Formats: sequence, structure tokens, C-alpha cells
Amino acid sequence: MVQRPGCELVLREVRVGDDAVWLGVVGELGLDEVQLLTETVVQLAQEKKGRERQVVLDLSDVSYCGHDAAFTLWGMCAGFRTAGISVALAEVSTMAQVAFEGAHLDKRLPFYQR
Repeated sequence: MVQRPGCELVLREVRVGDDAVWLGVVGELGLDEVQLLTETVVQLAQEKKGRERQVVLDLSDVSYCGHDAAFTLWGMCAGFRTAGISVALAEVSTMAQVAFEGAHLDKRLPFYQR
């Protein structure tokens, strides 16, 4: 996969539901962008103190995802789980799916179950 410069990750469409906060993102998912997602998840999870908060990421509009970012995203999800914050993926783009499969993480990443 070749990363195309100039198309950063954009956080869009934050929806708060009864059971989860939904965060849609568009653009490239690299290491810096996973850090941005981590900071955003912390902010969203702190909105409801006293109970576990679930954050659902919609990655259906991700145009690039590297293997390093896939591993970092997986680590982020696992780390938040140990802290009592559930982070799951709702949808993933073809490019993100290719990166997850290439890193052998497609069966390890948490996906949202209704």
C-alpha cells in the first residue's frame, strides 16, 4: 500500500446513543491519526462518569491504513478495555480491511455487536 500525502484523517459525525458514542472518521489512518483517535476516545468516554462507556468507530471512509496503524489501533482497543472503556469498530473500508488482514488482526479487532 502506498500512502498518498495530503489526505489527513478527519473526525466527523459524533452521535451519542443510549448504548454508545459513534464516531465517524474519513481519510488516512496512520500512527499520528491513531493518537488523535486515542485522545478523542478519552474525551468521549469521560462524558458519562460512573459507568462504562462504549465508543464505536466507523472506519468505512478510511482511504489508507498501514499495518503499523492497524497494530496500534488494536493495542488502543485492548488498552481501553482494561481501563473499562469499550472501543469497537462498526464498519471498515476496503483499505482498512486489507491492512487488518495483512497484519492478521481482522479476527482480533473488536467489532460492534447490536
